This record gives sequence, structure tokens and C-alpha cells, in this order.
Amino acid sequence: MELECAKYGEKMDSADAACRHPGDYCQYRKSCMIQFIERENRGSRSQAAKAEKKD
Repeated sequence: MELECAKYGEKMDSADAACRHPGDYCQYRKSCMIQFIERENRGSRSQAAKAEKKD
């Protein structure tokens, strides 16, 4: 799925979703799909690392 930054109009794939301007003020941040998916992806990666560590 392709996502688009509401502020800058930059497009990116949902698998690589990451805010490219995290230090800038953004009025859309609370409702931003890029932010939401970035957190989801980060959580998935940390869970996979924990599972790998157990084995």
C-alpha cells in the first residue's frame, strides 16, 4: 500500500513507512497513517527479536 505525507506530499510504501521529518512540527501527526504504521512495524520487529532471543 502506498502512503502519502499530508504535509510534504512525499509518497512511500507501507512496509518502509517512516516519518522523514520527525523533528518538524506537523499538524497532521496525531492522525497520520505513516506514524501509525511506523509504530506497528517497529513493534513487529521487536516482537520478532524477542521470539528469536528465546530460541
